[in-house]
Amino acid sequence: MEKSLEVLKVNHLYLKMNLNNKIVILLMILISTNSYSGINDKQKTVIKSQLFLLNEGMLSKKDVFEKAKLFDNKGFFGMNSDVMTQEEFDNFLEKEERGTHH
Repeated sequence: MEKSLEVLKVNHLYLKMNLNNKIVILLMILISTNSYSGINDKQKTVIKSQLFLLNEGMLSKKDVFEKAKLFDNKGFFGMNSDVMTQEEFDNFLEKEERGTHH
């Protein structure tokens, strides 16, 4: 009887440790894959500086996007990375172009 009670205690402790390990691993995965999308200040500066050339047809949207993408924040081992998407670029560009026409 004592031996089976001991085995149950050990199994219960093992299950608790296993659950804690799973939680820690899931948290690590969540943190490491966390990415804050957006356009950082460097990218905004690059886009704004290229607006004239873009409006004059000297550069394409793709060229400006690729120049701004060079300043994506890669983060530390992928954590807290700041990656600009095409949609965010298009929205920012549209907003800036409206602002320059008024």
